[in-house]
Amino acid sequence: MSPLQLEELYRPAFSAATHIAAQGEGSKYAITIVCDSFAGQRPVARQQAVYAVVNHYIATGEIHALTIKAYTADEWRKAQLFGA
Repeated sequence: MSPLQLEELYRPAFSAATHIAAQGEGSKYAITIVCDSFAGQRPVARQQAVYAVVNHYIATGEIHALTIKAYTADEWRKAQLFGA
């Protein structure tokens, strides 16, 4: 799976996202999703929502590791200002 393919998996699930970007290769990836649907959610709930999209790929081993950054638009703006 390529990072672009991973991004495409997330677009339908997070259709309101203003930013989706994946990096990685082999079976190790990082995904950043900026979506206001994360507002009011604890970090664990955000991660669960992100993992739910790729659980099948994790179960088959196609994805071994996934680093998740899930932000609201406001959190993303702040992260960009402070280099997170």
